[in-house]
Amino acid sequence: MVVQMIQDDTLLTFKEAMDYLRVSRSTLYRLMWSGQLTGHKVGSTWRFYREDLRACVGRETSSTGMAQNQ
Repeated sequence: MVVQMIQDDTLLTFKEAMDYLRVSRSTLYRLMWSGQLTGHKVGSTWRFYREDLRACVGRETSSTGMAQNQ
């Protein structure tokens, strides 16, 4: 049986990333500046891969020991 990994390359806007992570604008910037989340500048706007957001949530839940429903 062959298992394929499918990368989720969906790009989300800054607002969508805030909603996905359930954080404020300043918290999202803090995650970026601290290196916990990678953002991509497209023109004058920031975009985030959904997979990067999932990874960020995974790191946060493993460090706090809390599970989140996504």
